[in-house]
Amino acid sequence: DDQRIVIDEIAGVQVTMLPVAITGLHLLLAFVLFRIFDIWKPFPLNRFQKFPGGWGVVADDLGAGVYGGLVLFLLKLTGVL
Repeated sequence: DDQRIVIDEIAGVQVTMLPVAITGLHLLLAFVLFRIFDIWKPFPLNRFQKFPGGWGVVADDLGAGVYGGLVLFLLKLTGVL
């Protein structure tokens, strides 16, 4: 994935932010959680990046965003946030 193109990472962080209000703390947590899942690539994210063409580049970042968003949602649901 070309390091000069970051729109897929921006989209992934935005997906992570969906379950919470936009605050500085939430944005920081969303970015950190997104990066953890984007680097780690737990199943099935590791398979998403094998999709043909640009689909794989985008799919794994959106999937990392979903995973991060789920963590933020659970933190909000349990009252941690």
